Amino acid sequence: MKKIIKSLAIAAITITALQSCNDARDINQDGVISDEVVWETIEDLQLGLNGVYAAYTYENDINFNAVFTDNIKRGIDNNGQGQGLYNFNLIPSTSAATSIFAGRYAGINYANRVLEGVEELEFEDEATIQEENHIQAQLLTLRAMYHFDLFLYYTEDYRAPNSLAIPIMDYVPTIDAAPERNTVAEVLAFINQDLEQASQLISNTVGSNFYINRNTIRAVQAKVALIEGDYPTVIDLTDGLVADYPLSNQSDYVDMYLDLIEGESIFTLSRQQDDSEVASLFYFNTVELAGNPYLEVSNGLYNELEPSDIDGDLQDEEDIRFDVIIHPETQIVNTNSPENIILLNKYPGSQEPLLNDIKVIRSSEMLLINAEAKARSNDFAGAAQAIKDLRDVRFGEATPLPTYNNLDEALTDILEERRKELAFEGKRFLDLKWIGGDLNIGVSRNETDCASFSAPCGLPRSSYRFTLPIPQAELNANPNITQNNGY
Repeated sequence: MKKIIKSLAIAAITITALQSCNDARDINQDGVISDEVVWETIEDLQLGLNGVYAAYTYENDINFNAVFTDNIKRGIDNNGQGQGLYNFNLIPSTSAATSIFAGRYAGINYANRVLEGVEELEFEDEATIQEENHIQAQLLTLRAMYHFDLFLYYTEDYRAPNSLAIPIMDYVPTIDAAPERNTVAEVLAFINQDLEQASQLISNTVGSNFYINRNTIRAVQAKVALIEGDYPTVIDLTDGLVADYPLSNQSDYVDMYLDLIEGESIFTLSRQQDDSEVASLFYFNTVELAGNPYLEVSNGLYNELEPSDIDGDLQDEEDIRFDVIIHPETQIVNTNSPENIILLNKYPGSQEPLLNDIKVIRSSEMLLINAEAKARSNDFAGAAQAIKDLRDVRFGEATPLPTYNNLDEALTDILEERRKELAFEGKRFLDLKWIGGDLNIGVSRNETDCASFSAPCGLPRSSYRFTLPIPQAELNANPNITQNNGY
């Protein structure tokens, strides 16, 4: 996370919010330092912005998307970790329901507080005004991203404009605020408004992938436009992004996950010493067999990645994603053997054994979104070429051009490609919710994998559990909010 200089004022805001029983609401407590004291200089605003970046606790997404779906199995040193979630035990009081909701609204709360500071401060010199505008643009983009994440997890039907989505928080709420959820149309309009304003204020097109720039905004706009069905906009934005961020070749792809280069990453969350360790979601100690793995890669995903097989024939070069995802100390006894030990290697450690930066948006995801938008526009040849372009780079050689005769064939292949490309990056559950909803594909686990947890092997896409419940803590504090169906 971005290192934050510990000014007492910034710390007071953070502590006040964290001590609240609800990060999105209970914020006016005794001892709060007033905004007039907190926001005095442009440096204060930058410190506040750093805190908003630091609030992006994406590890919760990675854990939930991995454990709830089909990409992990019980590890050899598992003592019950993930058992309930793997068994689809998803109720309003579980941490899975609470962590994403509370974490994102905490980030929104911090963003709104700093935006209040932006409104209050007035600068005279042009350079400082531009710096303030750049800070405001990043805050608006992060606020939009937090809202969009919440929208994806807690909205039942993305395509029903008048159905309930999530509460919009574009203000610092009072302790007695109790908002009902806004509609799908309202939330998407709000997100687009924040992104559009940010795009007008941002000062740079490119820069470090640890910070928001104009291309980051375009990437988020493309993801929102896909949900809205605005496929020409999706194609236009993603064409430009893939051109600006060429896919990493095999060597660079490995180095990117070692945090040696930025590679094709458009937006990455920096993780430094003393920050949360993403590999600790899977290992107790170190990323190796001796590191006590308690969650392992599923046999199902391993079988998808094993060197063979786009068209049924062995390839001269293996898919580099196999090397990135599958640790070299993996032990395969036999196909789908319960004795297979399949170790995760995607977060191999950089500054510390379990610590890695987290790639949130990459060029390959933009290419996959491009393929999906073309498929949904009945450009099946264009969708096939996009998938081939991705496979060519990952295999390091020319691969067969797929053939799609209809939308279902294209979406099925895109969904499978997303599973391999975006594994353990916090996407799988949402992919099954979105694309799986069109294909009636839910969670379908390898029998050996589900047996490792004595868990069900499938969850039909019709299940209400493909939308997260409003957390019980929020229901207790907010009598006006409506729970999702089934909970």
